[in-house]
Order: sequence, then structure tokens, then C-alpha cells
Amino acid sequence: MDKEYFLELEEGTIAYIYFKTENGDVVEFVVKLLLMLEGKWHEIMRYDSGHDCPHKDILNINGDVIRKIWYDFLDNGQALTMAITDMKENFEFYKERYQKWLKGN
Repeated sequence: MDKEYFLELEEGTIAYIYFKTENGDVVEFVVKLLLMLEGKWHEIMRYDSGHDCPHKDILNINGDVIRKIWYDFLDNGQALTMAITDMKENFEFYKERYQKWLKGN
């Protein structure tokens, strides 16, 4: 079963959440942190289950992955829960970091 939704963290900052389950197990997921700047959505970070291993991608202002953090000790369900919790608890930090990177260019 596929499920996707948006979670508004504050005005102009949302988390896009998608996951697929089979027999109650999360087999695939993506959680993206999106920031609205100057009328355009910017993906600034994402967790996903690609490459057969849960991981976090930190993106620069061009949308390129500048750091990949692997969570090979978690299954997809655990990683999905961690990703959503991280976005809820730390989105302000990620947002501020991204805005500083923008000012640096």
C-alpha cells in the first residue's frame, strides 16, 4: 500500500512523506524537507530507502547531494520514523543552514 502526504512544519516549510508497505513492513520511503523561498520550493534535505539502504542526503543550493549519511543499522520502518521525527524537531536548524548557504553565494 502506498501513502503520501505533506506535513506543514511552519508557513513556507513542509515535509513531503511517501512510503510503501507490504504485509505491514515499510519497503520503500522518501521524506523531503522543502522550503519556500522567493516563490519557489527548494528541497534542502531528504531521507530515503534508495541504494537498498536507508540514508540522508544533504543538498546544496543547486540541489546537488553534498553529504550522504548511511543508516545501515536501521530497517526502513525505523528510518522512516527517525526521518519524520528529525524533520519535526530540527527543521529550523536545517532551514537556517540552507539560508546561510544562500547568502554565501
